[in-house]
Amino acid sequence: MFENAIYQDLIDKINKIRSYGINRMLTIPQIAILGDQSSGKSSVLEAITKLTFPRNIETCTRFATQVNLRRSEQTEMSAHIEGEPEFNECHKILDTTSDIHIIISEAKDILCSSVQISKKVLEITISGPTLSPLTIIDLPGYINTTIDGQDKGIVKTIRAINKRYIKDSRTIILAVVPANVDLNNIFVLGEAERYDPCNERTIPIVTKPDTVEPDLLPNLIHTLLNKRKSMKLGYLVMKNSGFKDINKSWDEARQREDDFFNASELWRQVPDTRKGRVSVEKFLGELLYTHIKKEFPFLRKEILELTTDYEKEIISMGPEVSSLAAARAKYFECILNLKSSLTALLEGNYSHEYISKHKPATKKQHSAVTRAGNSDGDDDNSDGDDDNSDNDDNSDSDDDNSDSDSDDDNSDSDSDDDNSDSDSDDDNSDNDDDTAPQLVEGDNHFVRSSLHQLYRHYSRALNRDRYILTTDKISELVLRYRGSELPGFISFTTFTQIYIETLTSWRTRTDEHISNMHLYLYKAVTNFITFAAEPLLKDMLLLEFDRFYTLQTTKMDDAIENIFNDEGTPFTMNKYYYDNILKSRHQKAEQHCRKLLSKFQSKTAAGAAVPVKLEVSDVNYNEEHAIEDLQEMLLSYCKVARKRIVDVVLLQTIERHMFKQIKLYFDMLIAVDDDVISSRLLESPTQRARRQELHDKVSILKKSLRLL
Repeated sequence: MFENAIYQDLIDKINKIRSYGINRMLTIPQIAILGDQSSGKSSVLEAITKLTFPRNIETCTRFATQVNLRRSEQTEMSAHIEGEPEFNECHKILDTTSDIHIIISEAKDILCSSVQISKKVLEITISGPTLSPLTIIDLPGYINTTIDGQDKGIVKTIRAINKRYIKDSRTIILAVVPANVDLNNIFVLGEAERYDPCNERTIPIVTKPDTVEPDLLPNLIHTLLNKRKSMKLGYLVMKNSGFKDINKSWDEARQREDDFFNASELWRQVPDTRKGRVSVEKFLGELLYTHIKKEFPFLRKEILELTTDYEKEIISMGPEVSSLAAARAKYFECILNLKSSLTALLEGNYSHEYISKHKPATKKQHSAVTRAGNSDGDDDNSDGDDDNSDNDDNSDSDDDNSDSDSDDDNSDSDSDDDNSDSDSDDDNSDNDDDTAPQLVEGDNHFVRSSLHQLYRHYSRALNRDRYILTTDKISELVLRYRGSELPGFISFTTFTQIYIETLTSWRTRTDEHISNMHLYLYKAVTNFITFAAEPLLKDMLLLEFDRFYTLQTTKMDDAIENIFNDEGTPFTMNKYYYDNILKSRHQKAEQHCRKLLSKFQSKTAAGAAVPVKLEVSDVNYNEEHAIEDLQEMLLSYCKVARKRIVDVVLLQTIERHMFKQIKLYFDMLIAVDDDVISSRLLESPTQRARRQELHDKVSILKKSLRLL
C-alpha cells in the first residue's frame, strides 16, 4: 500500500496545506502523540522515524515537533520553524545522518529563549525510499509539578498546548501508556477522554512491556486485547529501547523487540498487526490515510465556507481607506447615496426593487389605513367632497366673469358640501377620540402614505371641532362683547372675539397633531438612516439629523404661531363664504314663505278668507335676527378658515421645513470638517491589520482548495 503514489500524494497534500498555515484557521486530519514526561514517548518516535530524539530531562520536548515521513527516491532531511527565516535557510536540506539532537537544541534556543515552553512548532521532514508515508506530531510531555528554577506556569502551559490538539475532532490521539502503570492512574487517558468521551479517536500505545511483573502480565494482555477498557481503534504495544540500547542500530532494536514478543505464549495472543515498531508504523500510516480520505470532503466544504465568510467580511469593510483624500471621497459618496435614497423616500418615488422588497410591509400598512378609513366612514367621503368643493371655490374666485348658470351649479355643489359637513358632524359629534392625534400602524417604509393618513386625520379633527353654538350661547357672547352699537347691529369686533374662541381650540388641536407628525417623521427618517447609512458614519449622521430637526422644529413652531396670528383677524375673498350666507338666507326666506302659505291655506280651507297677520318687528326681533345672521356667518366663515388653515399649516410646516428643506441637512453634512471624516472612515492600524490578515487567509484557503 505504501508504494501507492496516491497514498503519498494524499499525505503530501495535507502536509502542504499545513505548511501554508491553514491549521491556524481550521482543523486538519493528523496524529498527535501525547503522554507523561518519561512515559516512553521519545522511544516511540525513535522506533517509528528511525531518528534518535533527546531523552535527557533537560532537553526533552519543550515544544511541539511535527515529523513528516515521505517515501522518495532521494534520502534527505529538512527542518522548518514558521517565522524563522535564518533557521529555515540553514536547515533547508540536511543529510539524514545529521544529528537530530543539534537541530532540536538550536530550535530550543530560538523557541525557548524567553519561555520555557513554546507554542510554536518545529517541523522535521525526512525522505527516503524505504520510509512509509506518515505525519505525526510529538507534543510536550505532561508534568504535575516543577523543579527549582522552572516557571510554575509551565504545568498549565503544557496542558493548554496539548488541549488545543486533543480537543480537535480531526486529531487521532496516540496516547503513550507505560505498561507498569495502572490504567486508572494514567493522566493522558483521562485528558483524552474529556474530549473523546466515546474513545473513538484515541489509541493507547503501551510502552515498557518488559517492566511488567509476571503476575500482572495477564491483565496487560487483556488490556491489549481490548477486554478491560474498550477503545474503538484498539491498542498498540511496542518495546522501548533503554539507555543501554542507545548505541544499538534500529535493526538491532527491532530484532530484540521481536525476540521479546516471541518468547512468551501470552504475548503471542496479541495480533502481530498490533505489536512491534514495524507493525505500529504501518498501522498508523494506514489509519492516517483512511482518516484523511474520510475527512477530505468535509475539509473542502469547510474551506469553501470559511473563504466565503472572510470574503464577506472584506466586502463589509468596503474599499480600503488609507488616506484623508480617500476618506473624503468615500464620505461624499456615502452622503450623495444617502441623499438620493432619502429624498426618494420622502417624495414617494419608490423603485420597483424597493416596493418588491417591502411588499409585506405595504400590505400591512394598507390594511391599517383601510381599517382607519372604514372606522371613519362617511367622514372620508365628506372630506373628499370638501376638497372638491375647495377646487370649485378657487375656480369661482379666480373667474370673476363666469356666467350665472355656472354660479348656480357651484352654489348647488356648495350646498351639498354644507349638508355633507353637517351630516358628518352629527354622526361623529360624540366620538371625542377621533380628534386626538393618531398613531401610525405598520412600519416606516412608505412615509408619504403614512403622513397622508395623519394629514387626513388632522383635517377631520378640525372639522369635528368647528364652531357651532346654540343661539342662546351666541346671545350670551354678543351681550358680553356688546359696545355702543344699536340693537340689531353686531360689530366686527364682536364677530372676531367669538371666532377667536374657535381659533384657540383649533390651535390646540394643531399643536397636538403637528407634534405627532414630528414624532412620526423623526422616527421614520432616523430608522431609514440607521438602516441605509454607512455603519461607520451612522452615529454622526444621526447626531447631525438631531441638530437639523431641532432647527426645523423651531421654524415650524414659529410658522404655526404666525399662521394663527394672521388668522386672528377674519378675512376671506372666497366666494364660498358669501354664497353660503346667501343660500342660508334664501332657505330661511323660503321656509318663512312656506310657513305663511301654510297658514293661509289652512284658513281658506275652513271656508272663510282670513287675512294672514304678519309678525310685528320690534327691537327684540331685530336682535334675534342679527344673532341668527351672526351664527350663519360664523358657520360659513369657519368652514372657509378651517380648510385654509389645514392646507397652510401643512404646507408651511411639514412640507416646507422638512420635505423641501431636507437639503439643509445635507448641507450640514457637507460642511463637516476633515477631522470628523478621518476619525470615522480612515482605517486604524488595527483595521488595516485585520484587512491584510483576511486577505492573507483567503489566499491560503484558495491555495489549499486548489491543491485539494
